[in-house]
Formats: sequence, structure tokens, C-alpha cells
Amino acid sequence: MRPLGRVVGGSLLAILLAAARAVSQDVTVGFGGVHRTGAWTPVVISVPVANDPLDGEWYVRVQDPDGQWVRSPAPTTTSGTAARRLRFRVRFGRPEAGIEVEQPAASAVDRQSFAVPPAQPAGEPTILVIGDLDPAERAARLMAREDGVRPRVIRCACPRELAAGARGMTARDLDGVDVIVACGDALADGDDDVSQDALAAIDGWVRQGGTLVYIAGESAARGAGPATWLPGPPGAPGRVERLVPLRRSAAIEAFGRAARPLDKAALSGLQAPVLADAARLDGTILAFEGRAAADLPLVVRSVRGFGTITWLGLDLDRPAFRSWPGTETLLVELIGGRAVQAEAGRGADANRSVVDLAGQLRAAIDRFPGVAAVPFEVIAALGMLYVACLYPLDWWLTSRGGDRAAMAWISLPVIVASFSGLAWIAGRHWKGDAWRSSAAGIVDVDVVTGSVRGRSWAGAWAPENATLDASVMPDGLAAGTADAAVSWCADAGRGLGASDAAAAHPALGAADYAYADGLAALVGEPIAADSSRLFEADWMATLPAAPDEAPIVAKLDRDAQAALRGSIESRLPFPLEACVLAHAGWLYDVGRLAPGDRFDPGAGRGPRSLASALTHRAAARERDVAERWDSSSTDVARILEVAGFHRAAGGVAYTGLEPGRLRRLDLSPVLDTGRAVLVGSGPPGTTWNIRSPGTAEGRTIAAAAGKTGIWRFVLPLEP
Repeated sequence: MRPLGRVVGGSLLAILLAAARAVSQDVTVGFGGVHRTGAWTPVVISVPVANDPLDGEWYVRVQDPDGQWVRSPAPTTTSGTAARRLRFRVRFGRPEAGIEVEQPAASAVDRQSFAVPPAQPAGEPTILVIGDLDPAERAARLMAREDGVRPRVIRCACPRELAAGARGMTARDLDGVDVIVACGDALADGDDDVSQDALAAIDGWVRQGGTLVYIAGESAARGAGPATWLPGPPGAPGRVERLVPLRRSAAIEAFGRAARPLDKAALSGLQAPVLADAARLDGTILAFEGRAAADLPLVVRSVRGFGTITWLGLDLDRPAFRSWPGTETLLVELIGGRAVQAEAGRGADANRSVVDLAGQLRAAIDRFPGVAAVPFEVIAALGMLYVACLYPLDWWLTSRGGDRAAMAWISLPVIVASFSGLAWIAGRHWKGDAWRSSAAGIVDVDVVTGSVRGRSWAGAWAPENATLDASVMPDGLAAGTADAAVSWCADAGRGLGASDAAAAHPALGAADYAYADGLAALVGEPIAADSSRLFEADWMATLPAAPDEAPIVAKLDRDAQAALRGSIESRLPFPLEACVLAHAGWLYDVGRLAPGDRFDPGAGRGPRSLASALTHRAAARERDVAERWDSSSTDVARILEVAGFHRAAGGVAYTGLEPGRLRRLDLSPVLDTGRAVLVGSGPPGTTWNIRSPGTAEGRTIAAAAGKTGIWRFVLPLEP
């Protein structure tokens, strides 16, 4: 990208120096020129060393949905002999807004504006393809929704191109990507530091709930890509023993629902990898050749952290698959798009007021105890009484002749002041005059790897004009060990104040604000009287305890009917209330699980249907009827319950809403891949510190994410 002509300077010499410097800077936003509103987006700036005085930090500013500029933290830097690359992370709140780059130190350039391509709407899915995979575009067309929206395909040739040649790439840079498809051949030359950062970022993104399709057949035997992406025994990376000729393609054709068989001439040159210890793979074998699944697995889906990796033991970027029409349908199955299409449909609530589940959760957080809207009846009564006092009462008092006409100089101000006072009293009565806060949070713990992730939302209600400082940190099991980020919270779509709106929502307390030293703290965010500010935060951490001191000890396996047996034991420092244990399509009622308590899923009355429990299905007139989803509900716990297992509940066919930014909270995919999930209520797992330093007391408005939090533990099963 090239900067536009606006440069802020104080003299002709400064302007000339700024222009000379401006034309030598390159700015890369997102991946392949594509970025998404509402998602964390990488911005990489390349500054020639000859034009960089290195006398101060560079910053990037972008707009939030209110049109206010938000300054990023200082960047990570990659120094080279010819240029220095600066990596920033920002969230675009406007679809067509540009960015501003500033260097506050003694420099000829104070601030420059850069034009960027319009952002992709937040509700449109994105597939990132690493490698030469032409059928991906055709597969995306097969995944189009009923409204015509289909996934946007972004293509990168190699990990270094993905990282834009700059070090410091993290999993947060991939926040705007829904699915990553990686070809093994494209990962073969990733030995430099920049490429290794990109591979580590993808791995971290998967651990945080991403969906990775890893296509590596013969390339896997050559060691392309991380060994941890290959299916292997529990707790060990995958390994390829040897390559064998693929003599039949019936299994892969059936899995991909191909309309035509693979050409026999092309099949003769294909080889498939034989995985070591295939009988003990940690995952689910979806397609195989031979008499048993362990003979020659071809498609294996496994869990990594809170995400999934689907491995295909064939290289689809080979000529044999370029002309085969079954490649597109095979990609759709690998991504899981057909399962999503089966769940999609028209929701029960056609006149919904929110565009997705994330928007419904935001509306629920934007409710504060002691704060209510002034009833319409009161507003209408005051309005009619005000009009009546102006005419005919004031007219009658001042138009009766004599000296009464001069009374209008007194009566009119009295009427206006009186009704202004009544309006203020009504507002104070229903809205109150105290600071209010609301919050909700969810914490996930992967017992296998010790990974912990948290998502939290908080809001503040202000009775006066002020500024807010907001910071977040994990509490409880992962206290003080997380990589956290806090930001504004807004709806997707084109509604008023949403991130995809054509025009910014003008805020009454408009002013620019900034991040502190890192992404975990915002400072100086303005808030107007009788209004609210909403925040969202995410963090990722690792349990400090040793593996033998896991918070939940699980010894579970499956019997011949696929029912769970064994035991789970709580070693948490706090009790879990209203616990349930989910696996596959079943739900076990646990109840209260105090520290030291054990639960045996084989005891008791047995499991019940997970989908029926999530949809509150009950018998009515000799048939089961699911409870209608109410898109106007503000029950935070209920919204998070359904969002946490959205696909298991029926997906869009049940809620009528896409999950939106809550998509990665859905743990439904891990239930069918050798994992169980324990869910319960406990103490808050995220601590918020929202302060108003501008007030006389410097008061703290919110200090925790609600009184309770939702805790979920991903538990392993014995092979």
C-alpha cells in the first residue's frame, strides 16, 4: 500500500522530508490484502533503515465503531540490513476507514494517513489456504449459505509470506480466520525464524479453538510441517513409518462424496504414508483403506487444545487431483462445511433484533442493575403536559391585555426550567446516579496440555461524563500468567453502532484513546453521562501445576455401547456447581462437585441426549418439542450454554443465529474425537479493573467478571 498525500508538518522543509519518507514506506494489512472488521488484524510497516532515525517508537491508530481513533501499543520489530519491519495488532471498527501511522519522537513526520482496502464484513467466514490449492475457490462456492454468503478464500504461498516477512507473529494475528488449510509441500521450506514464528502462530491458533486441515501425504514422509500436526498416540507426536502405493481410492471417494471416481492412471502414481502405532491414534479415523481402520488411515481428526486438526494422507496439490471434480467436495468434508450446511436453516425467530449470538450476548451485558429506561408513558405524559403549559396555559396568562404580556419573560423560562427539572428527576429515578457494572466470563481448561483460555465481557454505566481505564488479567488457576488483550465490544452487521455500519456512530463523549504498554490495558476511553461502555477480553495461559497435579483427574473410557465408564476426581480449590459431563451426543448429570469429590458416569440413571438438554426438549402431546430460542433473551448463562455447544444444539437451525465471535467457544467438534467435557459454575476466572481516574475518588467501577463464571474442562479418554 502507498500512503495518501496528507502529512502533518510545521514547515516546508518538514513537508518535503515527510513526502520523501512517505513514498519509501510499505504497509501490509491483514493477509493477502484482506482484513475483517471486529477481528484482531496484523499491520506490518516496512521502513528503510536510511530513512528511519530510530529515535522513538512508532504507533498505528485505527477507528472504533464510534469513529474514535485508538492508538496501538508499541510494535515488535524485525531489523534488517535494508529495512526495519514493525508489526502491530489492531481491531478495525469501521469497514472503510484507513489507518494513521505516527512517530511521536523528534521526527519530520508526526502522522501519516494510509488508505487500506475496505474490510470484509465480520459475519462473512474466511478460509486461509497455505499452498497451491486451486480447488479451494470452487469448494468455497459449494459452502454458500442460503443468503448467498460464501467463505472468502485467502491464499498464501508459504509461511514467510503469511508473516509478511516480519518476526513476532502470534495466534492473535489469525483472529479473523475461521479455517486454515495447509499443504505439506508449502511448509517444507519453513526453516527460517520468520516461518517458524508463523507455524507457531498457527499452532497456537489451533490450540485456542481453530480448525486446521493439514494436507500432507508424501510431504509428511519428508518431514514437512510440524510433527505435532500428524496423528499420533496420546501425548506423542505423529510419525510416518514408510510410504505405500495407494491401490484403491474407494474410501477417499466415499468420504468426499465424489460424483466421479479418481482416474486410474493418476491413482497408479500416488503413495500414502503409513502412520506409526496407528492402532493407538489419539483421534478419530474418518477414512481408511484395508480391512481395519488401523491398516492405512487416510483421514484422521484429532484434538489439539480446544481446536481440531483434520489430517489427509494425500497431497491434493498434485496434478492427479487438480482435474478431479471430487477434490472440491473432499475439501468441503475436510473443512466440515457440509455438516454446517445440514444444521443451517431458517431460524424460528424471523424478526430477531440481533444478527448473531455474540450480538445477543452483548445486549445481555448491556443491562445494569438499578438502571432502566424511562417508561414511554412517563415521557408521553411529560411531553403533552409541556405542550399544554406552553399553549394554551402560557398563552392565556400572557394574552389577556394590560401588562400581562411582559409576564412571558418570566413564565416561559419557569416552564422550561420546571420541565427540565422534571425530566432530570425522572432520569435519576429510573437510571440512578451511581456507577454500575456488569460482566460475564467463561474459562476453558485442557487437562491434556495444561492450556487455559478465557473469554470475558464487561460493561460500565456512567452517571456523569468521565474517562475510563480498563485492564484485564486471569484469576484462579492461571493467575498472572496469561497473554491477554482487551478491546471495545460492538455488534456485527450494519446496524447503528455496529462494526459494519456505513457511517460511524457519533458518540456524545467522543475523544481518542490508546492502549497502555500492551494489549491488556486501555487508557483514557471517554464515556458520556447516562451511557455505557462495553469491553471484551480474551487471554491464553498455561497451568503452573505439574501434570500429576491436574485440576481434574479423569480415568475414563468407553464400553461396547460407547457409554462412559470410570471416574473423575476434582482437585480444584473451589467447588463446581450444577456440573454436567458431555461426550459424543450424551450428557451425564454430575451435580455439585466439591474438592476431593469423585463421580462415576456408570452409576446413577445414565446419560440423556445432549441435544435435548441444550434445547430444553420436553414431551408434549406424545412427541418431543424443543423450547423455542428467544433471540431477545438477556439470560447470559443460557446464551453461553448454547454458544458453548452450538453445533450440538442444532446450530443455526435451532437458534436462527450464527455464533459470530463466539464461534471458537463451541466445543462440539471435540466431543467426537476422544474427549469429554466437564461443565460447571464456579468463581470468576477473569478479573476486570475498570476505573475512572477523572472522578474525585478515582473510583473502581468493576473489579471482577460477575459473581460466578462458567468453567469447562476438556478431559481425555483412554484409547
